[in-house]
Amino acid sequence: MGVALGGRNAWRCPIGLAAISAPYGFGSVIEKARRDRRAWLIVLLIFCSVMVVIAGGRLATAANSAGGEGFPSPPAKAVLPTPHGQARQTSEWHMHPAVQGTPEQEPGLPRRLVIPRLGVKMPIAAVAVDAEGAMALPPRPTQIGWYAYGPRPGASHGSAVLGGHVDSREHGLGPLAALKRLRPGDDVVVVTNDGTERFRVRSVQLVSKQGLDLRKVFDRDGDRLLRIITCGGTFRRSQGGYQANVVVTALPR
Repeated sequence: MGVALGGRNAWRCPIGLAAISAPYGFGSVIEKARRDRRAWLIVLLIFCSVMVVIAGGRLATAANSAGGEGFPSPPAKAVLPTPHGQARQTSEWHMHPAVQGTPEQEPGLPRRLVIPRLGVKMPIAAVAVDAEGAMALPPRPTQIGWYAYGPRPGASHGSAVLGGHVDSREHGLGPLAALKRLRPGDDVVVVTNDGTERFRVRSVQLVSKQGLDLRKVFDRDGDRLLRIITCGGTFRRSQGGYQANVVVTALPR
């Protein structure tokens, strides 16, 4: 029974039973192996410590012998050139603000058109575009419009455009009916809110509405010009009214 019981206990836990039943057998071997492992660990630790000390000493020696080669040197201070080779402190250099050019003064807003030889005096109103994309015109032929999306009369470049109706059913004939009687060299004056811009007529043309070069008339980047436009030519009600435009081109005096 004992053998049988011992056999079952040994089967369930052979290592434990072996260590208990034979303390000087397996037990003595385990303790010896533990002692051997401790000795080797101590030797390994001592060896590693020695190697670390040796390696550190070699790195320090190499760095000293190289004289810091391979590392960037601190930047030297910039030396400002001084007259006559004399040393000068940077605090003695005086900084002067940049001189800015005086911007060209823009002419004033146009208020009145005057053509002395024709006796024309008309108030000027700023206009934009109408619902059809054309230059809007004051409803009364006694007033002329200035295209406010373009240059002002007297601007440094581009064409300033004034335009108005020659007549109307309600108000009759307007001052611009005399525009076709202008001659080259005639004076044209535009009174602004802060001065006067003077021009002389260069040309007077009758141009069909289909032949009017709008890019040229409303040029913003070309020569300094004043253009005055009204209706002219043959009036044909069935075709929408006047078939041409009177275009006056004037140069600044």
